[in-house]
Amino acid sequence: MKKNNFADIAKEYTLLTLGVVLVAFGIQYFYAPNEIAGGGLSGMALVISHYIPSLSVGTIIMIGNIILFAISFILIGGDFGFKTIYASFMLSFVMDFMEKVLHSYALTTNMLLAIMFGTIIIATGLGIAFAINASTGGTDILAKILNKYSTFNIGISLLLVDLFVVVCGGVTFGLDKGIYSLLAVIANGLIVDAVIAKIEKVKSNKIELKSEKAA
Repeated sequence: MKKNNFADIAKEYTLLTLGVVLVAFGIQYFYAPNEIAGGGLSGMALVISHYIPSLSVGTIIMIGNIILFAISFILIGGDFGFKTIYASFMLSFVMDFMEKVLHSYALTTNMLLAIMFGTIIIATGLGIAFAINASTGGTDILAKILNKYSTFNIGISLLLVDLFVVVCGGVTFGLDKGIYSLLAVIANGLIVDAVIAKIEKVKSNKIELKSEKAA
């Protein structure tokens, strides 16, 4: 039993790490270099970093997450809290590594392509995290709380929370980029829901298969 529990935990954290790397890659190679504040704490971090260049995006995310950790433990629970702490610190580390060591750059300067590929990659990473009862921290925690205590699904919850960040991004980087950011936020919510639904379907099929074998 203990071996199975350890295997399940190891699998969850491996998937969570994959999700974090996807989110970091999407931000550092598509969003950040094109000044797309696509919602979340990462989007707000881009705005803050614009006004305070001495603070890296990864560092701002880490500071913001510390403020929100206590809320996640109290309102959602320890399992979500511990996974979120791991994911958020890992996200800050991976983003700083990509920025300072790999010297991340824009893989495309075409805004539509940056939004399309960046959003698909980031939303897939977020979907993986949410599907195993975790998040990458920041405003994702607020979205999870809204999802838990309301009838909104996680995608709509993310959209509602991220609208404020999009407005700030539009004011900071210009109306045109604000519109692109809004498109990114809407697409992000839809893709996150689709990824979660796919993962839950796979889990359900595995449970049904085990039940059939047991019978």
